[in-house]
Amino acid sequence: MNIAEITEQQVTDRVKAALPAELSLFKIAFFHSKGNTRIVIQLDKESDKYGSVNIRECEQFARMLRDALDELERTSGINLNYSLEVSSAGAERELASLADVKRFSALPLNVSYVNDTGKVQSEVLKAEAVNGEVIDFSFADCKHNRKKFPPRKLKEMAKVQVNWNNIRKIRLHLDV
Repeated sequence: MNIAEITEQQVTDRVKAALPAELSLFKIAFFHSKGNTRIVIQLDKESDKYGSVNIRECEQFARMLRDALDELERTSGINLNYSLEVSSAGAERELASLADVKRFSALPLNVSYVNDTGKVQSEVLKAEAVNGEVIDFSFADCKHNRKKFPPRKLKEMAKVQVNWNNIRKIRLHLDV
């Protein structure tokens, strides 16, 4: 491990320790440039239907983390020279697991998947059920799909079954 990897692990440990019980770490990324490290943290709130973390919660966490990182600098002698960005995971967050699909099953999802013929398709779908590694989708009743299909056809569209391994990308759909 080099000094950057050790420091990233120490920062990640401090991030996890600073998290309040109601929040979880969705993603952390480090961007190194000459003399500075940008630390980008995305938070999740499982008690919220959309996983949204509000600005106040982001600010409070950033203050607590900044104090913890200042302490790390004092005790380790390493000058982190960092900038910190803390935000919610976002309205169009990518889903990383079947558990995420189950959690957000009430919401429309942008799904890119390999169909039975081997072609990649992208549709706005709603997860109806998760059975092992297979997800049963229906076409989501949303503005995006109503522009493509008449309402009656949308309701009659065939269900889509997709194996988790055939999903290329899946994220929440923001219908604006």
